[in-house]
Amino acid sequence: MNNDNLTGKNLVFLVGCPRSGTTWLQRLLATHPRIKTGQESHLFEYIGPQLRMWKSQTNLPPGTRSGLGLACYFSEGEFYEALKEYASRLLTPMLNGLQPGQIFLEKTPGHAIFIREIAELLPCAKIIHLVRDPRDVVASLLAVSRSWGQHWAPQRARQAAAMWVRHVTAAQSGAPLLPPGQFLEVRYESLYRDTVSVLRDISRFLSLSWTEEDMTTAVRANSTEELRQGRGTPIPVAGQHGKQYSPVLQEPDGFIRKARPGSWKEDLTWMERFEVWYVLRKTMPAWRRYSDGATGQISNPRAPQACPDKPAAS
Repeated sequence: MNNDNLTGKNLVFLVGCPRSGTTWLQRLLATHPRIKTGQESHLFEYIGPQLRMWKSQTNLPPGTRSGLGLACYFSEGEFYEALKEYASRLLTPMLNGLQPGQIFLEKTPGHAIFIREIAELLPCAKIIHLVRDPRDVVASLLAVSRSWGQHWAPQRARQAAAMWVRHVTAAQSGAPLLPPGQFLEVRYESLYRDTVSVLRDISRFLSLSWTEEDMTTAVRANSTEELRQGRGTPIPVAGQHGKQYSPVLQEPDGFIRKARPGSWKEDLTWMERFEVWYVLRKTMPAWRRYSDGATGQISNPRAPQACPDKPAAS
């Protein structure tokens, strides 16, 4: 891949707090012939910390020592060039083979934490942020922490609520850094209640033509029951994991739960509900916006600049 052409123009990042429905939305969108996808890459969990380390070691307060780290050996331009080359190599399996007009949908929920870095290295990439009622997310996280997700999912309601806050606030604070028309926030509840309508909005956001009939077919093929049976739009797995396990993603038992908005009322104890309320009230005053049944999508009207044809010079 030519590093000079690495702008992210053919990349869409689907982000959100884990257990917000991103895999379902990924499967729905992947039915479109112009959208290619794959298993979570966690790409910016490799790249993002390196960029953050550079900034922390170069933005020093007055009166500190002369500095340390790679800035003692590289100029800023040289470092960014090396990082872009690294990113280009890592993106090669995703972007190589795309036909004209096709885009790659990269779904890693944790990329919500790295929107600032995505905007800096891939200024033309688009972001879809899926947000779900925090109480339903907490209930789902607690459930999977007792089964297949015990190695990563929080085991206490207050920890799960803090995870939701971290992902949602990070995505929202990063949104204004993207050029106009490159950030779309989608409510899970809207997607669940009127899936075709939301898919229509997303297809406009991605500049894709998608017929009502094909969208309806995508919804039927990826219903909760179909997904519980291990069916639905396949998500390919390549590389080492494709050789070692399976060339198609196999979800663990219990991955698909109730999916129904408001099911937290059946799942959370009164103490867990209190913990969620307390964490959200203390850390995110606007959280009720995501828990009052509101619907609709939000774009980023205040973005400061237009997407360039090439990455900005570092």
